Amino acid sequence: MGTITLARIDDRLIHGQVMQVWSKGHGTNAIFVVDDATASDEFMKEIYESTQSTGGMKIKVFSSDGIVDEWNKNQFGDYRLMLVYKSAAYVKKSVDGGVPLPFVDVGGIAIKPGSTRIIPSVGLNERDAQLLKAVQDAGIEVFFQNIPSSEKVSLDEALKKMGK
Repeated sequence: MGTITLARIDDRLIHGQVMQVWSKGHGTNAIFVVDDATASDEFMKEIYESTQSTGGMKIKVFSSDGIVDEWNKNQFGDYRLMLVYKSAAYVKKSVDGGVPLPFVDVGGIAIKPGSTRIIPSVGLNERDAQLLKAVQDAGIEVFFQNIPSSEKVSLDEALKKMGK
């Protein structure tokens, strides 16, 4: 059975910070990207998956249904993997599908009108707050952290910032 070393929401998906800081700090040998749009775009999927040769890391792209199917099929094999989700909705779908996330780090959701800035790289709107609360209520720690050396902000603290 594989080991999920990190589950992270980052709407930028894979970028330098993910490859250099997060994956190496957790002994990760694979990154599974979870995003319906990327999974259905063969060109983008090929770009992501071909980057494994430069970083020495196995990279696979899954839809939100596909990641649950992969878990149910072989529990992610022998990988020590990082799951990078495009959105909170995909995390919730994984949890509902039985994927055993150890925790969820919310590290990158663009700050947009109608969202509250939680940390410099994360804006949280009402819908995502509800989804993440449901994940936390399922017994999974949810926190906000840009990089490992920065302070963690709990979901409860984030909800207080939103006036909840």
